[in-house]
Amino acid sequence: MTPQVTLVVPGRWHAFDFARELQCLGALHRIITNYPKSRTRRWGIPDDKVVSLPLTLLLTKAAWKLGGERFATRHNFRINNLFARAAAEKLGNPDVVHGWSGTAEPSIIKARDRGIVTVLERSSSHMLEQCRILREEYASLGLRWEETPPATVDGELREYELVNQVFVPSLFVERSFLARKFPARRLFRNGFGVDLTRFKPGRKPDDIFRVIYAGALSIRKGVHHLANAFRAAGIPRSELLLVGGASPETDRLIGEDTTGIRRVGHLPQTELPRLYQTGSVFAMASLEEGQAYVQAQALACGLPLVCTTNTGGEDFLLMSGAGVARGAGVIEYPAGYLVPAGDPAAMAMALRALARDPALLHAKQTAAAHLAERDLSWARYAEANLGAYRRLLMESSISES
Repeated sequence: MTPQVTLVVPGRWHAFDFARELQCLGALHRIITNYPKSRTRRWGIPDDKVVSLPLTLLLTKAAWKLGGERFATRHNFRINNLFARAAAEKLGNPDVVHGWSGTAEPSIIKARDRGIVTVLERSSSHMLEQCRILREEYASLGLRWEETPPATVDGELREYELVNQVFVPSLFVERSFLARKFPARRLFRNGFGVDLTRFKPGRKPDDIFRVIYAGALSIRKGVHHLANAFRAAGIPRSELLLVGGASPETDRLIGEDTTGIRRVGHLPQTELPRLYQTGSVFAMASLEEGQAYVQAQALACGLPLVCTTNTGGEDFLLMSGAGVARGAGVIEYPAGYLVPAGDPAAMAMALRALARDPALLHAKQTAAAHLAERDLSWARYAEANLGAYRRLLMESSISES
């Protein structure tokens, strides 16, 4: 019998892709979201499987409009709490409740009281590790980080302890939990998917060595380290293309010397394949990231990946083959390079190696494109989660007997 799953998620994240695949597998009991059904229909999720609680989405948008990112962050806990309490009343009668961290506690408690298996989606590093990393990085820049409200931190830590298992997307996130003495047996690692029907190699239109990055232009994403690495690499006829929305600190992060650095703002997902096909390499310098699936998208388009240890990209690079240490903390893989977080010199070294050796670049582009032969689909992701649910249900059944 196929387990029936209720998803509890504020926002979209990867939950809509996941819900669509669970529906195809006959496993979606319902998805509770703050998005309207007009949005979930775009993912082919039937209306009768969607519980829409749009008030908190409207409140979040209003908070951003009224006071920007910092104001919205300060009030995010209250807004999330409204969604969390309302969602707990709409669980239905599933076998498993799968909630997103930060808004799952009321649903977890209600499900546990009814003997329902619970899992928590934690797509970033352990909350205490995430806070430590960001606090230290802001301090290194002489900035004050807007601390995560204690109520949010405490709530997440309670969620970790309450659920049967925490689902994480990458080695980086898994290690962050282990560093905080969280039991390995209560972690399940399953990497995110990518739509391989849309993301595929194309013909590059010029001979410029183009480094592409897609994501927020923020401190957490390490855009300052990426800009410094690009400048330090000193590659002739090169360009750093930054795709994504700006933060209040973006201009300061990129710096005054913007030679060769081009910003194109936020682009919809539908335009990303064409943009990736103009690139030579994809680079990501995040300080804290669960698993940015723009990395898988870029690899599928034949771009070698140069990423930090804290991006979740290591898991994708490992799929291309074993790594070889190259000094300065740099590890070379068939499809790219893994470098230490917060180390622009190491990233510059990897970028120079690719720019100076056309044969090496071509070999890594070929290896990157071959990753598309692996099953990186959202269907694989859903099937792996379904297997984990079955194991948890079996363990729960044995413990009750």
